[in-house]
Amino acid sequence: MKIKIKKLNLNKREKIIITSIILSIGLLSTQLVPFYLTYRFILGLTVLAYILSYWALAEGMDKLKAVVLLILPTLFTLAIASYYFILPVRWLTRLPVTFLFGITFYFLLLSQNIFNVASSRTIPLYRVASTTILILTLITAFSLFNVMFTLHMLFIFNGLGIFLISFPLILQVIWSIEMEKLNSLVLVYTTILALLVAEFGIIFSFWPISPLMSSVVLSTTLYIVLGISTHTFRERLNRGVVWEYLGWGILIFLIAFFFTSWKG
Repeated sequence: MKIKIKKLNLNKREKIIITSIILSIGLLSTQLVPFYLTYRFILGLTVLAYILSYWALAEGMDKLKAVVLLILPTLFTLAIASYYFILPVRWLTRLPVTFLFGITFYFLLLSQNIFNVASSRTIPLYRVASTTILILTLITAFSLFNVMFTLHMLFIFNGLGIFLISFPLILQVIWSIEMEKLNSLVLVYTTILALLVAEFGIIFSFWPISPLMSSVVLSTTLYIVLGISTHTFRERLNRGVVWEYLGWGILIFLIAFFFTSWKG
């Protein structure tokens, strides 16, 4: 007697929902992991995020997209999982964070799916997806920067770590503008911007402000360089746009200045 096994023909949306649920359960289960296994668990969850995201978006994805499109889902998971351990060890605190992570990851993969198909045809939701990706890029950067500054490492390691965080985040934003092959211009431009953010990170290593405020200012720096860069690549940069971004930068720097403890 033969037993027939039905194959599950899941569409992309169903795969995205399953991926978001599995990763949310994984994030929530970190409360049950012994402290000495924390770093291994975060790494494992990050790798799982890449694998499941690829599984959910595999249709129509080439080798380049498999790398660039999955940068943000992977680093976003790493950022939230790392930041998760800074939160108070209480279900009342971590349950809402887990729920928000699941919902956010769902919309993140939906946005990446738009980029996955937008290179072959015009998608009306492309602008919404671009805005979503930019916001989640900044949230990811802020979370990872905050974890780094909380570790109170030597300034040179802060600079190196911030460069390694900024480079892929900047790369996937700039690539999403044209969604073509990674040419030398994109790579050089990304490297310069990542070095610029890293230099600011080194400066903040000596600035007597809290890790939280350092992360806010550094994330604002990333927002400014990404905003000006995207307008440049889209040939929409003008004096008004530059002053708009610089205005936000000046405001955040002034807030950081007044929150600085100059007494040491």
